[in-house]
Amino acid sequence: MTLGFVDAGLEQVYQQHEGIDGRLPATVTAGAASVLWLLAAFVLPQATDLPPNIAISVPLVMAAISLAGAVGAFFALTLDPQHLILSLLTSANGLVIMLLAAQAGVFPGYAVSAIMLLFAYGFVARTRFIYAVVRTAILGAGFFYFVLTYPGPASLLIDAFFFVAAAAGTLLALRLLERSRRRVFFQQRVIGEQARALEIEKDKSDRLLLNVLPEPIMKRLREGETSIADDYPSVTVIFADIVGFTPLSSARPAVEMVALLDNLFSRFDEIIADRHLEKIKTIGDAYMAAGGLTDPDSDHALRAVDAALQMQAVVDDNTDLWPGIRLRIGVHSGPAAGGIIGRQKFAFDLWGSTINMASRLEQHGVAGRVHISAETWQRVRDHFACELRPDTRLRGVGDVTTYLVVGRQAVPHSLPATPPTAARHTLGG
Repeated sequence: MTLGFVDAGLEQVYQQHEGIDGRLPATVTAGAASVLWLLAAFVLPQATDLPPNIAISVPLVMAAISLAGAVGAFFALTLDPQHLILSLLTSANGLVIMLLAAQAGVFPGYAVSAIMLLFAYGFVARTRFIYAVVRTAILGAGFFYFVLTYPGPASLLIDAFFFVAAAAGTLLALRLLERSRRRVFFQQRVIGEQARALEIEKDKSDRLLLNVLPEPIMKRLREGETSIADDYPSVTVIFADIVGFTPLSSARPAVEMVALLDNLFSRFDEIIADRHLEKIKTIGDAYMAAGGLTDPDSDHALRAVDAALQMQAVVDDNTDLWPGIRLRIGVHSGPAAGGIIGRQKFAFDLWGSTINMASRLEQHGVAGRVHISAETWQRVRDHFACELRPDTRLRGVGDVTTYLVVGRQAVPHSLPATPPTAARHTLGG
């Protein structure tokens, strides 16, 4: 009968939601009743034999009551108070109309027409079915009372027929309308919850993919690309490795070493992310990152060297957490290729001579220092103080000129425009 939701919380939400939409119709309906009663105060004295004091004062009183109902409906923020006001107002209007029609001797035809108009107003206001039932019962009781006590010669059978038909039709329509509105509300709520759940899952999926893929690559995968491979004209690659990790790991439990690497590499992840670089992968105790994958013409070399220095500082400043841990870091700038490798447990990877050169720089570096190539030095020399190393022989490369980064320069100073000639070899493997 009530059509209310079993879930009290859901019913409360529905009441608030529908109260917003129902506020205007309820206010307009009650206001229209007030206007019509004002007009009746002029019409009734002219069209009926009612005493003037009744023909004028009763409509004016009902106009005031209807106006008060309009104000109450305007300030009622939920559905039930609005419909309670409308139902009380409609019931009062109907009973007064029937009383005036009976007193004026025009009950046949006029009374039922007015009641049908009230039913129409109830439908326009989309009154809840349960309130419409109560209101119809009150009006029906009043109507049939006046029918039974009607002293005139006219037959009221047709009036009763129209009253019952209008009441039944209005109730049926209001019931169907309310059920439909409740179903639509519930469906929209379910759809909204599903959309929010999908958005949450999408965010989780995106965060998971961003842990293993650069954002542009992730977006391309989402757009349906299955084979992704790109040439990067200019990147800067960082390789970091823990010095003496193998003997260290053999002397400590596996759980302890995993916790150590997780703690250390998590710090590295923050450093890389803060400088808008991309973590590529970890292999055992080796950590690889790169800049220039999404912004090849920017200052990725500066950010990469700064990140490498900060990674060294994290280790140096936390010797109590990681006793005996030291890093070798190699940094090199140049072209590279990259793409998605594999179909299951896929990963983004880089390859080419630039990556191999960065790896060699790390392997031939100095513990606790950042070892950079001449190519990277060219890009950062005005911002970082660097110490020229004697020609370093790199495996598979030969003798090359390299630098150890001392630190960031407070004031850039003049340095040679070009470094000494460096060996140019294509790295294999």
